[in-house]
Amino acid sequence: MSEPEARDAWVKLSTLVLNNERRRKVSDALDLSFGRIRALRRIAKRSLTMGELATLLSVDPPNVTMIVDDLEARGLVVRHEHPEDRRAKVVAVTDEGAALARRAEEILDEPPPGFAVLSHDELVALDAILAKLQPEAQ
Repeated sequence: MSEPEARDAWVKLSTLVLNNERRRKVSDALDLSFGRIRALRRIAKRSLTMGELATLLSVDPPNVTMIVDDLEARGLVVRHEHPEDRRAKVVAVTDEGAALARRAEEILDEPPPGFAVLSHDELVALDAILAKLQPEAQ
């Protein structure tokens, strides 16, 4: 199913989504690296063990420790003992961390400037097309 049109559309869509300007904008606004922001956004959704966070971020456990150490030093997360496994630590977001995660979501949810050239009908059509591509729609 590798039609040239599908490939061309995918390249354009992935280029739009993976645009480093958006990453830079949120990093500058929050004074955190994008990797730290990714971690904070996930922890803000629910408390995670260090292992779960490493898996979600696709990083090694020592790297997650450095990320959490930094977020903790900034007062954005706290570590607690796991209620059932004393060897594990659970990472939870603080109020300040939750506020920063919400701000990151606001920035990342803002449509890129190119969307301004689309009409209302084009945006509705694009939304319908993208809805078809969601895993639960298949």
